[in-house]
Amino acid sequence: MLITDALLGEHGVFYLLFQDIEKALPALETVAALTNRAAPLSFSLEAHARLEDELLFTALEPHLGTQGGPLAVMRMEHDQIVNLLGQIASATELEQGRALAAQMIAVSRAHFQKEEQVLFRMARQFLGEEQLSALGAQWAQRRAPLIMI
Repeated sequence: MLITDALLGEHGVFYLLFQDIEKALPALETVAALTNRAAPLSFSLEAHARLEDELLFTALEPHLGTQGGPLAVMRMEHDQIVNLLGQIASATELEQGRALAAQMIAVSRAHFQKEEQVLFRMARQFLGEEQLSALGAQWAQRRAPLIMI
């Protein structure tokens, strides 16, 4: 499996989770309910970002550089998403938490679109199928405890 296909599949799951949280936000009555609802998404998004950074982004560095290019933007957005997740977890007001959740979802969707429309294409161009497949194997190995049959 190509790492870009694996990451794209994870994006599909995140899109569903974003929809679920968006639908639930108006009905959540406490900050605790919001943070409990967001906790699994937070854990999963942080793990996803870490894998992207450690596997795909690192492989692209020799081709795209690390300063001021697309990888710098992607990493900055990962940091922004993780920061927003942390703010949601420490929110003290429900409306503040709802606003932070909506912002995190919007930033994540925009970030995923950049990856899907630009970065994954660059990966196919610069890395080729063999390297993307090797990275996909590393992704599967790292995810193995989560996807055991």
